[in-house]
Amino acid sequence: MAALQRPGAGRAEGSGGERRAVLIPKTRGEIWLNRVRIWLPPVFVLAAVALRRPAWHLWGIPLVIAGEALRTWAAGHLLKDEQLTVGGPYAHVRNPLYLGSLLSAAGFLVIMGDWWLAAAFAAIALAVYLPTVRQEEDYLRRMHGEAFDQYRRAVPAIIPRLRAARVTELEGRRQAPAQRQAPAQRHLRSGRFEWRWVWLNREHQTWVALVVVFGLLAARRWWGG
Repeated sequence: MAALQRPGAGRAEGSGGERRAVLIPKTRGEIWLNRVRIWLPPVFVLAAVALRRPAWHLWGIPLVIAGEALRTWAAGHLLKDEQLTVGGPYAHVRNPLYLGSLLSAAGFLVIMGDWWLAAAFAAIALAVYLPTVRQEEDYLRRMHGEAFDQYRRAVPAIIPRLRAARVTELEGRRQAPAQRQAPAQRHLRSGRFEWRWVWLNREHQTWVALVVVFGLLAARRWWGG
């Protein structure tokens, strides 16, 4: 999702032109769905490895790596709490992090080689991620108003467009109510990839988690009952 902020984090202009955070709280539903989204992948992986021995269809490994590479590319452009990110992969698809997660999940399911697991994941993902995306977009609309509406019209949600969209910065003539409380105009971020944002967005932890997952799969394959 394009530059989704932490709960209650926006920007406003303080004395002397200095910008500071302004609270734009999330609803209880948004907070609950966010927690479910965070805990769903590790819980599902642990349950899958405990219940099934992997078939080790190796062509699933490139899917896992491609998905995480996409997430890393997105994390290197994502400046949370600051701007609406529209550069890098966000110029092709609004939800590159979720798309990367889906690719990695597909690769994991291929490695497992179990249709029942695939069906269970599809049902759970539809039940959790579709409402999560809708609520996150509602939140971004409250944060960025017409700028996000313009971005949403130009960039597809999950199936990438081949050519990068050009999203120009709005002049702030039409703003959402939350924006009217903040004198500072919000800016679109379309800058270059930076490794420090990968670290700040904690995407390196996902790479560590993948190493752990492959270790669990190997252990289950060779030493599992």
